[in-house]
Formats: sequence, structure tokens, C-alpha cells
Amino acid sequence: NIAEGEQIFKTNCVSCHGEGGKGGIGPNLTDKYWINGTGSLADVYKVLDEGVIDKGMAAWGQTLGKEKVLSVLSYVMKFQGTTPENAKAPQGKEYK
Repeated sequence: NIAEGEQIFKTNCVSCHGEGGKGGIGPNLTDKYWINGTGSLADVYKVLDEGVIDKGMAAWGQTLGKEKVLSVLSYVMKFQGTTPENAKAPQGKEYK
């Protein structure tokens, strides 16, 4: 449910990842560069579910549950390849 994922993102994630995933405190989610994992569905799910505490990324799995984490994943993956204004510079390793 992408609409549900959008609402969850706007409530919990936009403060760090910015509108449209452009980045801010957290990394830009629109480019092909990833700090944690390869940008694959499995890797992004794992980051959403388990978090990356040493990077300040909260673990949302226990709070949201699997279905809602999957909704956020679906919404976040829509950012790939978009070019929002004032996007944060790429961080991490590029994966294609």
C-alpha cells in the first residue's frame, strides 16, 4: 500500500530524509549511492526493519510491523531516479 507508506514516511522519515527522499540529516534516497547495503529491495527492507543505530537510523520493524515496513519500502523505492531540487550529495558506494 504505497499511500500508507507515503503517510508513514511523511510522519516518521521526512525529518531526516527530506521531502521526496532528497536527503537532509539522513542520506539522499533518490540516487544510486548507498551507505548501508546495495539499494536492493532486501537491503532497504533490512535497514527499515532493523535500523542502523550507529548511523542514527531507527529500527522501525517492531514499531510498525512487517506490513507497514513493506508499505514504506514501496513508497521509498519510488524515489529512485528522481531529481528533487536541492538534493543532498551522494554518499556511500554507487550500485547500478
